[in-house]
Amino acid sequence: MKGWLVGVVVLVLVVLLVGGSAVSSRNHMVQLNEQVNQSYSEVDVQQQRRLDLIPNLVASVKGYVKEEETVLTNIANARAAVIAASSDRASSIGANQRLDVALSPLMRLQETYPNLKGNDQFVRLEDELAGTENRIAVARRRYNMDLQTYNTYVQQFPNNLWAGSKFPVKDQYFKGNPQNNVAPSVDFSK
Repeated sequence: MKGWLVGVVVLVLVVLLVGGSAVSSRNHMVQLNEQVNQSYSEVDVQQQRRLDLIPNLVASVKGYVKEEETVLTNIANARAAVIAASSDRASSIGANQRLDVALSPLMRLQETYPNLKGNDQFVRLEDELAGTENRIAVARRRYNMDLQTYNTYVQQFPNNLWAGSKFPVKDQYFKGNPQNNVAPSVDFSK
């Protein structure tokens, strides 16, 4: 009779340990998932700030750069794509990466149009946009780190047992622009 009681106590302890592990792991997954969502929201806020600045920057440049309609059209189209991107993170990430590519020629216009540098409004908006780009880069880096922490946790044993389909691995990282893999050529002979 006494052996039976010990067996029940051991079984209850095992059930409590397994149940405690499951509850603890699930609670931590909820916390990590919310941290990923919050980090993405910060990225979204900074990208919205950039979207709000772009029309002002483009308007100030248009007065100087009537012949550069292609650059301005590409920026407007990329901005429209970001706005049209659904709430799907992958679509939003892709659209914002295309906007990153479209913005770089705008900053190079000041080399072609030196008077543009003297326009206070352009300089102020350019500084705001540069600051926003830095904020976006920091927010994206934090989001990627939080996503990595989440993914690592839900894949580790025994957490992967408790994660199930409610906490899947997420592969919605911000990645660098593949066009940046090509080093620019520098030619001082001209």
